[in-house]
Amino acid sequence: MRKACFLFCAIAASEASLAGGFALIEQGASGLGNAYAGAAAVSRDASTVWFNPAGMTELKEKEFLGAGHVIGVNSDFSDSGTRLGANLGLTAVPGAADIDAGGVAVVPNLYYVHPLKGGVTLGVGLSVPFGNSTDYDKTWVGRYQAAESSVTALDINPSISYRVNDNVNVGAGISIQSMTASLGSAVDAGAVCGLYVQQGALQGADCANAGIVAAANPATDGLAVVEGDGAAVSFNLGLLIKPKAGTKIGLAYRHNVDHKLKGTFDYRNYEAFQTLLDSKGIPLPAALTDAPVTAEASLPPSFMFSASHMVADGVELLADATFTGWSSFQELRVVRDNVVPADPDTDTVTTFAFEDSWRVSAGVNYEYSDNLMLRAGVAYDEDPVPSVTQRTARIPGNERTWVSVGLGYRFNSKVAMDLGFAHLMIDDTPIDRLSEGSDGSQIRGVFESNANILSAQVTVQFD
Repeated sequence: MRKACFLFCAIAASEASLAGGFALIEQGASGLGNAYAGAAAVSRDASTVWFNPAGMTELKEKEFLGAGHVIGVNSDFSDSGTRLGANLGLTAVPGAADIDAGGVAVVPNLYYVHPLKGGVTLGVGLSVPFGNSTDYDKTWVGRYQAAESSVTALDINPSISYRVNDNVNVGAGISIQSMTASLGSAVDAGAVCGLYVQQGALQGADCANAGIVAAANPATDGLAVVEGDGAAVSFNLGLLIKPKAGTKIGLAYRHNVDHKLKGTFDYRNYEAFQTLLDSKGIPLPAALTDAPVTAEASLPPSFMFSASHMVADGVELLADATFTGWSSFQELRVVRDNVVPADPDTDTVTTFAFEDSWRVSAGVNYEYSDNLMLRAGVAYDEDPVPSVTQRTARIPGNERTWVSVGLGYRFNSKVAMDLGFAHLMIDDTPIDRLSEGSDGSQIRGVFESNANILSAQVTVQFD
């Protein structure tokens, strides 16, 4: 599992997640053209393994699907009063106040479906349902709360479906999920050296001789990084109903996934400062000492309700409403395993306080010819962040509106290709976040963002 994650997780860490929170809805390119409207109902290709396993029984031949999504995010941060030690009324943080926080990433998907006798179909999917990465400039004013972040979940999803009768299919799957996370924040060497001076362990001249001549100097900052990984198992269920010819209703549920991550806390000190401490035999503060750590994260459940309806020859209308239980993700608490007995005061806590969210979409398919399908769709995606004071620079998303187009082309009876493009208009994203650490830093500013997604998939059928 970890070897499989190496490739997928390395590719899939995106500069900003493209659904509410840090969920990635990009689980197949054919659905992107409709903004994923009707995704749990259409069941036209093997990506139904993810969206609704009950739809696999609609596929009559063995089918392999490979898809890739190129995600480009434009995100500009404008500072409006970020401060260091805000709880002490101190001054603005030196550094870059206006930065480009965007980037480009690729998200892959692989699916396989295998029909058996008796109305039973097996399938398996390999995908990345959660991912988020931010890597800010070293001089960014918000670096003491977030310098670099990466969270990625790889999901292997073996599934089964059964045709109950001509009108009802059911399906289920097991999610075997691997999660990796890395969170880094800058540490002000000036503040740490000043603490030693207050304690009498160093003289002010020692700090100056080590090149530490000012507080909050990005050239002398240290970097504290927490890294961890873990695996967990969950399940998903699906139901596909065909009440009449040309109409499908799909219901799909994915259970929450409770991860327990194990890893390390690593502090990378400013080299000259570390040399000074070593020469005098002075240890780092306990809070900056390398240590094994654990953390727990509950990735949310979701419930998708989809419908498709043929209104005329070759014209299909699609709709979808998806509920995501983001309230399961309240905080990320990193616990130092070398503190015995356990002391909550030594934990590093980031509060997210996410709220449950909805995503709604509508789309249309037009069968232009036997070989060509044209698609369009729109969607509105809620953000689970409850307020500007709860928003973190690690996941600075906001409400977004999707506008999508796409096409599917069948080369012959066995091979087809789908292309999709979506433009995401993301609401301006203000942040006014007070650090939960002892420094009391406060990030104040606005992210102005938008995103573009280009997706492609190839589907191959076998006898």
